[in-house]
Amino acid sequence: MALFTWNDDLSVGHTFIDDDHKKLVTMVNSFHDAMEQGRGREVIGKVLRNLVVYTQEHFGREEAEMRRISYPGFPAHKAAHDKLIREVTELQNGFASGNTLLTVKISLFLRDWLLTHIKQTDKLLAAALR
Repeated sequence: MALFTWNDDLSVGHTFIDDDHKKLVTMVNSFHDAMEQGRGREVIGKVLRNLVVYTQEHFGREEAEMRRISYPGFPAHKAAHDKLIREVTELQNGFASGNTLLTVKISLFLRDWLLTHIKQTDKLLAAALR
């Protein structure tokens, strides 16, 4: 069962950002489903690694756009990206070292962070890009 679903409230009105966010929602749900179904640590770990890599790629695209338009909110937005990467890396390392209890925490953390980041920070960026 999906942890959360994409809906129009999550749209920021900018195609590449919305498309990336849809993929991130799907990836968070895949991670959550793998965990709920008790699929092996290897599968869960692979899904988590792919999610982290794609998140970094998405952040890179957003940050390039922010630099392109000299976005005044760039420092704070980048700091939020950097903080998430640090936190997810710590959770990923904990999972890799055998702490399987982190899977629920990781799912909820990613869902909550993504929802908050999209609805607040990314909507401001998308407005500036228009």
